Amino acid sequence: MKKAFFYCVTLVFLFSSVVSIAQHETEEDTHKEQTEHSEHSELKKHSISAVLSHTNINSAKENRNGSNWIAAPSFCFNYNFNINHKWAIGLHNDIIVENIDLDHTHDGGDGVIRQRPISMAIMGTYKPLKYLAFLAGGGVELSKHEDFPVIRLGVEAPMHLPNNWEVFGSLTGDIGIDSYDSITFGIGFAKLF
Repeated sequence: MKKAFFYCVTLVFLFSSVVSIAQHETEEDTHKEQTEHSEHSELKKHSISAVLSHTNINSAKENRNGSNWIAAPSFCFNYNFNINHKWAIGLHNDIIVENIDLDHTHDGGDGVIRQRPISMAIMGTYKPLKYLAFLAGGGVELSKHEDFPVIRLGVEAPMHLPNNWEVFGSLTGDIGIDSYDSITFGIGFAKLF
């Protein structure tokens, strides 16, 4: 429970820091952004994306480097439906491509073995600025032995490219209910249509 609280406080601090920095824009920057936004005002309703990412999991089991963190490569495949220029809802799917052996869960119970777990989450996205998006949602992590519900919070920094493409950085935190927490960071490409 302490880890979940720590992750929530960290993400809230990160979000509030970014928002407070963003409020110091000058009127010229705001006007320039509005002009650019009106040039690209046609809303593309759908986007699909692929993300090459890295998932870090805090475990009670010490690895061969003497650390309690397990790092595993992962991929994310996402679909979003854009309601308007600021709001979207979507299905975000993460696949960790390694088996994970953990010695504990939140409640101090027995360890879990996760065989290439797949996380599926329904996510809401809010874009207060052109180059910043906040994500929140929940879903389930599936594996051969047992399934766990998760709460996911995240932030993305998209950069628009020609022909309705985006490249973006992604940082998400999964809070596992009755399981483990993880932090995932990656870079991805999205096609808007």
